[in-house]
Amino acid sequence: MKKAILLTLALALALTGCSKGLTIFSNYRRIENIELVRAFTADAREDGVLVSIYGTAGEENDARMVEKSGPSLGTAMGELLMMPLGREAILSHTENMLIGEDMARSRLNECLDYVERYSETRLDIGLLIVRGSSARDLLKGLSGSDPSAADVIAGLANHLDRVGEGTVFTCREVAVSLLENGVALVQCVRGVEEEKLFDARGDLNIEPAGFAVVTEDGQTLEFLTGEETLGSLLLLSRLRSKNLDLTVEDAVFTVSLEELKTAYEPVFDGDGALTKMKVRIAAGAKLVSLRGVADVTEKACREAVERALSERLKAAAQAAVARSQALGLDFLDLHGVTARKHPGKLAALGRDWSEIFPALPVEVEVEGALRRTFDIMDSPEIAEKEEMTPWEKLTESLKDN
Repeated sequence: MKKAILLTLALALALTGCSKGLTIFSNYRRIENIELVRAFTADAREDGVLVSIYGTAGEENDARMVEKSGPSLGTAMGELLMMPLGREAILSHTENMLIGEDMARSRLNECLDYVERYSETRLDIGLLIVRGSSARDLLKGLSGSDPSAADVIAGLANHLDRVGEGTVFTCREVAVSLLENGVALVQCVRGVEEEKLFDARGDLNIEPAGFAVVTEDGQTLEFLTGEETLGSLLLLSRLRSKNLDLTVEDAVFTVSLEELKTAYEPVFDGDGALTKMKVRIAAGAKLVSLRGVADVTEKACREAVERALSERLKAAAQAAVARSQALGLDFLDLHGVTARKHPGKLAALGRDWSEIFPALPVEVEVEGALRRTFDIMDSPEIAEKEEMTPWEKLTESLKDN
């Protein structure tokens, strides 16, 4: 009976946190003794790998950066995490991993393998390639307390797809794409020296630098242009918004994309051969600003803007397809599209996709629509009723609202 009472009391103390060091969790850590690593970097060196961790700890969330080199990413990170830092560094809250261009070219798989195998890292860590400098130098240049380097990087990563400059793929997404297609897209960034936005921050700012095309064997590292990056976002359905300047006669219309849908249809002939891939993109937009003289209440004017929008997006999509086929690397996953829609027909082709893809005709069509002009006297729906007077238009608009 006494043993049962003692056991009950011990369990109660553990659950209420009243005991010193007694807990039912094997991986229990006191918050004051840990350092949360929000970002880490990896750069290739002649003698191995240089890694840096950027963590926060303490009541004030003081940020600091620590680095270590080693023959491999695993050994360097292992030694770094065991260094007497005063607190235990843990990777379970890491948001982004930045790797230098040389590291991406020669040891990308090593980075992905480490994230997959190490028990504390999550597979949804964002992966970024740093162009023009080492990842360590960029992180150091961004370091500061207001905001911290991790906040700056996370802020950029969270808004890339809203401005049409890219999107941060996770380690999981990159690894799956490499496994299934032998190629993947990775978001790139670069450090820029310009006037600092915050006095408490380092001497660098960060900006997006498009997509990198990487292969599973590490033999390819190509960089897409801004137009090709935009086209890739469209075709992969990863674009959320973007402002575009469209020139129509003597006026410049700035429109913001707000509705995007992409559909694919592989076309087979009567003999079962894949003859082409049809891509249909529907894009809705709203008018943000207008420079010059134009009457958006006129149907002809709006149609001209819609044609300009369609042509602009079509050119971007075609640029991405052309680059993908020129490289012979299906980073747009057209193979996956075909396999999901027609698995039986694809299997019956009897040819490897690497032979089919580079010469496959890809037909892109874009339907752009100007949804809103934000003119109270006009909307695309109301303007169709050309017999209405301005007063009738206003009345109709107010009634709808």
